[in-house]
Amino acid sequence: MTFGVGTAQAAPRAAICGEVDGSVDFNADGCPDLVVGDPNATVAGKARAGRINVVFGGEGGKVTPLVQGHAGVGDTPEADDGFGTVVRALRVNSDNYTDLVVGVPSESVGSADNAGVVHVIYGSADGLGGGRAGKVLRRGAEGVPGSPMAGDQFGAALGVDRTLRTDGTPGDRPAPGLAVGAPGVDVNGAADAGAAGVVAFDGTAGDVAQAAMITQDSPGISGGPEAGDRFGAAVDLYGGGVSDEVRGYNLAVGVPGEDLGTVKDAGMVHQASGLNSDVPLTQDVAGVDGVAEAGDQFGAAVSYSAYHVNDGPSVAWLAVGVPTEDIGSAADAGAVHLFGGEDDYPLPHLRSVNQNTPGIVGASEAGDRFGAVLALDTGRGANERASLVVGMPSEDVGSLADAGAVHVLNPETPDKNNQIYTQEKGKGTPQAGDRFGAALTVRLDRMMIGAPDDVTYDKGATHDISTDGQAGGFGLLAPGSRGIPVDGAVRFGASIA
Repeated sequence: MTFGVGTAQAAPRAAICGEVDGSVDFNADGCPDLVVGDPNATVAGKARAGRINVVFGGEGGKVTPLVQGHAGVGDTPEADDGFGTVVRALRVNSDNYTDLVVGVPSESVGSADNAGVVHVIYGSADGLGGGRAGKVLRRGAEGVPGSPMAGDQFGAALGVDRTLRTDGTPGDRPAPGLAVGAPGVDVNGAADAGAAGVVAFDGTAGDVAQAAMITQDSPGISGGPEAGDRFGAAVDLYGGGVSDEVRGYNLAVGVPGEDLGTVKDAGMVHQASGLNSDVPLTQDVAGVDGVAEAGDQFGAAVSYSAYHVNDGPSVAWLAVGVPTEDIGSAADAGAVHLFGGEDDYPLPHLRSVNQNTPGIVGASEAGDRFGAVLALDTGRGANERASLVVGMPSEDVGSLADAGAVHVLNPETPDKNNQIYTQEKGKGTPQAGDRFGAALTVRLDRMMIGAPDDVTYDKGATHDISTDGQAGGFGLLAPGSRGIPVDGAVRFGASIA
């Protein structure tokens, strides 16, 4: 049954300010804000041009849709651009406004189709795009090495440094940093071997200070570029406390198409320190659970989270998704590996988790793809509860195929107090094909979760749910509610920040 648009419940406006972490605040009014992407949206008659929806917190919070060519946003909308495929919030300068980066991997650059770009949209008193002109990052511009080539997919994956101190202030970091994946880059004739890198901002004006890209052919980087590796299909980073902008970061790069000997698409993750040395991780590495098997795609998703104890050690965790890992006879049931430690590099393996792990709620079933979507939050160290949230958009809910769910675990003790949530916790109704959990972000004890193929709300929906299963302040959002535009909407909730 499909309901008409505009039936989503309004959020309880008075409860939003201070209810969730306010670090994402595009207009610095003290209330947390949200961005929801719809990369398939039709814009001015151009199919799949894409748009993002900025949902402001606070009393009477407004919604501002942004597309390419809007004030403060570069370029112009074109068919199949997919603006909003990836969205990440970060602060690139010293003002009080949160900024946004938007990955557009299908953007054509000149005659190079699907070369890809990344937009930097600056926050202001009037919100995103209301102040200074944005920047458009691409290969060969703003100091990013290389030249745009067809199929590069620059911006297909993005990661931002979210390192904090235990008192909630920003942790030691070399500069505001952005990790960028370009898994379609050809290297030495190897198609789709892939590339990844770091863009560091100066932290004052928000301009690009340095940028660097690496491949498996770069000095100090393990392996060799091979066709279909897709190095950079997933990326994330955290500050290593080194002063140099780009090389002060530890970069995680997922290579889900990596072959290990004759084992096709077993997958690999590079822990790259300073972009000039690395430690490769696979399920064949000593100390890492499991065995590399064809089609596992170890590294299809990665998520870093780190904090600095005041006058103490740095603590970092890395979650690695293996969504097509077979668990017993359950094909593509999926698994997640956790690495972490205090002042350790490389991060040692801690444990692996799947839905058949003792103490874990649920059961591994064929096609679940547990680990396809990850969000890891340290909870600011000892002061707050840490969370690993695993999006499972292919999870069946009863007889409802691919209704989707999210699994919430404590990364330190995943076999205790873990829970599976569906849309029902966000006042929605699970339906077959909803794909709840296809996108998510975590802010301390709050989860913002996308269901871009929601059947009840036929243009997509998002849910704000706490990690203990309570409905949050943003509530259930869908096109037609809160002023979110219906016209052109297709897959609202495909990305979220």
